[in-house]
Amino acid sequence: MKIKNILTFGFVLLLSFMFKLDFVNAASCRIGVSAPSSVVVGKSFNVTVSVSSNASIGSWEYTLSYDSSKVRLNSGQLHIVDYGNGSKKSASYSYSFTSLASGVATFKPVNASVLDYSTTNECLSYSASSSVTMRTQAEIEASYSRNNNLGSLSVEKAELSPAFNKDVTEYTATLPVDTTKAKILATAEDSTASITGAGEIDVVDGLNKVEITVTAQHGEKKTYVINLTVEELDPVKVKVNGKNYTVVRKSGLIENIPVGFSETKITIENQEVVAYESEITKLLLVALKDEEAEVSLFIYDKKNKTYTSFKEAKGNNTNLLILDIKDIKVPYDFVKTTFKYNNQVIEGYKLKGDNKNNFYIVYAQNLETGNKGFYVYDKKDGVFQRYFKEIIDLKNTEIKYLFYIASFLLGLFVLIILFKIFKNMFTSKEKKIKKYQKKLDKLNNALEKNDIDDDYDLDSLDDSPVIKKVEDDEYIVPKKSRKEKLKELEKTKKRLNESKPKYRRVSLEEDD
Repeated sequence: MKIKNILTFGFVLLLSFMFKLDFVNAASCRIGVSAPSSVVVGKSFNVTVSVSSNASIGSWEYTLSYDSSKVRLNSGQLHIVDYGNGSKKSASYSYSFTSLASGVATFKPVNASVLDYSTTNECLSYSASSSVTMRTQAEIEASYSRNNNLGSLSVEKAELSPAFNKDVTEYTATLPVDTTKAKILATAEDSTASITGAGEIDVVDGLNKVEITVTAQHGEKKTYVINLTVEELDPVKVKVNGKNYTVVRKSGLIENIPVGFSETKITIENQEVVAYESEITKLLLVALKDEEAEVSLFIYDKKNKTYTSFKEAKGNNTNLLILDIKDIKVPYDFVKTTFKYNNQVIEGYKLKGDNKNNFYIVYAQNLETGNKGFYVYDKKDGVFQRYFKEIIDLKNTEIKYLFYIASFLLGLFVLIILFKIFKNMFTSKEKKIKKYQKKLDKLNNALEKNDIDDDYDLDSLDDSPVIKKVEDDEYIVPKKSRKEKLKELEKTKKRLNESKPKYRRVSLEEDD
């Protein structure tokens, strides 16, 4: 009995080992689908189907299923039947679709089958699907966050006044003397929003206007302002053209120093300030800051202690300083005007008749050579060049040609009218009388040939054309009828009478 049990146990163990070995060596195959998670309606996108196995795949088959009301197939074979060569462990197939409507489209392999190459057994263990969410651009934008609030705002080593509140957009803060840099710390309330204007920034003595802008995911912007004041011992305040300024004492604020100028130090009201001088033009520039914390360069006259706005312009490979025209003779045919250049209002002159305002002239100094003279500003190209009369003439050629053509046509029209008037004036009445008399004689001869008396009645005459026989046939000769000739005769007599003089010659000799 024991021997029998032992044999039975051994047989069962052998069978279990065989089945276990076959399970370990069996292939595991899968079909996967990859596609983008979301697509804008109207756009194209790609879907990929992959067949893979941990061993060699022999053959496989599937049909890709999708919702045709949501997407349209552009390219790719839906029903796939394929096989491997014993060394292939994977295969992939690409499809192109276009999104047609909002919703969710699911892509799934159906009627799928994969066989193992070595055993030819079914090895498909997993078949995946993929879903794509499709929305219109308007639906996508409607889902964007509109939150453009700051979550926090502070200035390192300074205290905001009032205390930060996301609904308050303007603050003040003060930094100690000699501070040159400030660190603005800001975070957005919504993680999808973006911030500009925060971080480490350069500051100067006095007021510094700092703007921090928050842009929501949807695009709405909100700006927070910090009026950041750097304390200074004795600010140098000046007034130019009725506007209050503070002299900038420290260097580093002007990023692009004008060509030909170098940094130096001068004294204004017993305080040392930074300035910029040019040996060529003999000009001295200082930086002034207005009440809005905007910094600009001004020409400083040390002798008279006056400030003049520095208006720089770019010419053809030259840098120009726009000067005021005082005692300089302006070229002929130009009138005074103003125009805008780089957000500056420039006083200049434009050519008379240039209604399109295409170009102007200004009086300027070359910052590289120091030479002064007139320059032409071409508004269309946005450049300055030396003024020559020929330049203006060339630029106005089109206007001149149009004027010349119009003048020529007008003159020609006047000549034609005058010619007709003089022709009528000098044509003698005798010529007209001879003309009508000749026509009258011709018509009378025609009437005599047709046996028409002087006492004719137009209404009683035949209105049919003249008929002429040729052998036995008759045909209409394309000549005027008698009635038409008589009508023409009446008109000719009338014209002849109108052309004759209104007086009668009287002979002084006795009649016979």
